[in-house]
Amino acid sequence: MSERPTKTALVTGASSGIGLAISQTLLKQQYRVIGLARDFSKVNIDNPLFETHTQDLTDLNGTSDWIKDLGKKTTIDFFIHSAGSGLFGSIEQFSVRQIDQYLKANLSSALVLAHHIVPAMRRHKAGRIVFIGSESALTAGKKGALYSTAKFGLRGLALALREDCSKDGISVSLINPGMVKTAFFDQHNFRPGEDVSNAIRAEDIADCVLHILHSNPNIVFDEINLSPRNKSINFS
Repeated sequence: MSERPTKTALVTGASSGIGLAISQTLLKQQYRVIGLARDFSKVNIDNPLFETHTQDLTDLNGTSDWIKDLGKKTTIDFFIHSAGSGLFGSIEQFSVRQIDQYLKANLSSALVLAHHIVPAMRRHKAGRIVFIGSESALTAGKKGALYSTAKFGLRGLALALREDCSKDGISVSLINPGMVKTAFFDQHNFRPGEDVSNAIRAEDIADCVLHILHSNPNIVFDEINLSPRNKSINFS
């Protein structure tokens, strides 16, 4: 039996949380993983298939130059966009600079990366793109003006790319998780309840991504909404 050709996945936000779990899951399946994040100092993965690149996604020109250069050397088979952060509060609490930087990191960077990745996938007539969205892209909540704006925008990008790219052999999927038990909540005054039924594991989302990548190339998982079985929030 011939070995499966090594496929290359670009994973953003690969240094922690969901992005790290996705990277680890793909590495176990012998995929080559190119991880993109601001800081990999706390990541200890000793695997020749794992390649890390440090990039601040708020620097859109730098991000554009980086992905353009990568495309000259590497064929990206899968693009999994997991980078993102939470910033919650009333809109008047944020400075203009905070709004600008947040949207660059959480929305505009996805557009810039897709701008360079999609044409290459079109040329190869193949590719899978998976965006990690949020339940906040479906229903906006209090104090979520910035977060929901970014996630609704990411959802719009996924829906539009799906329509644009389907005839070019490219499938675009969106995963909208509910509350995920990660370090995301370390900087906030709320978190999922302690019971395991109150939160999704990052590994659950990684398994979902892997299922999408292994699926029949002639079908598309348009949008997957993942919720914990029970919803309970603790405030500090």
